[in-house]
Amino acid sequence: MVALWASVLSELRECLGERNFLAWIEPVELVPSEEELVLQVPSVFYQSWIERYFLKAIAGAAERELGRPCPIRFVLAPDRVAVRAQHARRLSKSSEVGRPRAPRIGKLVPHFTLDSFVVGPSNEMAFRTACSVCERPGKAFNPVFLHGGVGLGKTHLINAIAHELLRRKARTVVACLSTETFMNHLIQSLRQDQMNAFRERFRRVDILILDDIQFLSKKERTQEEFFHTFNALYGAEKQIVLTSDQPPAAIVGIEKRLRSRFEGGLIADIHPPTREMRVAIIHAKAGRKGIDLPPEVAEVLVQRSGVSVRELEGALNRVVGLADVRNVPLSPQLAHEALGPLDCHRLAVSVESIQQTVSHRFGLQVSDLTSRRRGKQISFPRQIAMYLSRTVAQASYPRIAEKFGKRDHTTVMYAVRTIEDRRSSDAAVDQVLVGIEAELREP
Repeated sequence: MVALWASVLSELRECLGERNFLAWIEPVELVPSEEELVLQVPSVFYQSWIERYFLKAIAGAAERELGRPCPIRFVLAPDRVAVRAQHARRLSKSSEVGRPRAPRIGKLVPHFTLDSFVVGPSNEMAFRTACSVCERPGKAFNPVFLHGGVGLGKTHLINAIAHELLRRKARTVVACLSTETFMNHLIQSLRQDQMNAFRERFRRVDILILDDIQFLSKKERTQEEFFHTFNALYGAEKQIVLTSDQPPAAIVGIEKRLRSRFEGGLIADIHPPTREMRVAIIHAKAGRKGIDLPPEVAEVLVQRSGVSVRELEGALNRVVGLADVRNVPLSPQLAHEALGPLDCHRLAVSVESIQQTVSHRFGLQVSDLTSRRRGKQISFPRQIAMYLSRTVAQASYPRIAEKFGKRDHTTVMYAVRTIEDRRSSDAAVDQVLVGIEAELREP
């Protein structure tokens, strides 16, 4: 509620104007509460005035920030005289008001910091880029475009950048939010005819961080507004950081002028973590929760989970939860029992879902994989899809051949052997396969 109220105050200052904000909003105090906004006001008259003229704006700002309606309750200050005196002092300083306190657009995950990020070969470039941004925001690399599969650490890094910049300079104006939230703010501003406030809000930040920029795809109005926001910030040497599940060139439905700006900065990819990194990650997750994780249990978690950090953490939670329910210590046997249902999900992967995933990863259509075309840009992804159909979906060679344009089953056997050989000898191919396998495991 404290973070929510801070964000609401930031928006109210912009949409109500400085005079109304100082007179009616700033004197309101937040009372700690878990489930609702409890606002302390100086008097009954004060409460009735806010409810009549400002409650709608307060509720709207809270709902946009929270993603759902938030209960709001008013209480009277216990010492009205003191509150009124404090109010008078604030109003007397209104002529001295300069730049408002640095607002923070969006919420940050408290424990997603640079110190808690596990660094390894698969993400070192992205991590070093984040550190460089914190050292010289807007000047080292701008924009920064981080891309990688789900659950590999993109959201952790962007939160870490925001935390570090705020630590170094508390008055830094940070906007760190999802692209979906950015679009919701835009839609709300259009409906309420408040586009000037929207533009002022996002174009005066010191750093703009948007997660999952691929959701701009085919959103023409949002792309238009973001294009101008991007140009305004870039021209003012303000830092821009974007994340996506794929590189700019692979995002379908993005205007060329936006794609060229994404590609004009530094593009850093995050690959699936190695086994050693996954072990380090699971121990770090357990340590932060105060869990003494035996090495043999960590080994089971890594073996039975995918490469996604979220999947690793989910597996840890399942095992710890079962241990708590049974009041028994953590053990490899308990871990195997807790994670048993996960294997059932993995066996449910179909050849069709593999074709869709692989074609999306390589920027193709499923019809390309099932066609008779033999160009390298198609034959390699086709072999990947055949290999995964055999190893993940566990389909027979004849069935795979049927699904890939009614080919001969010996063609499938050759594809599987080819990918097996390349996987064992080429680390890049192995990383591609690990990433696709992780995506296929997601519910």
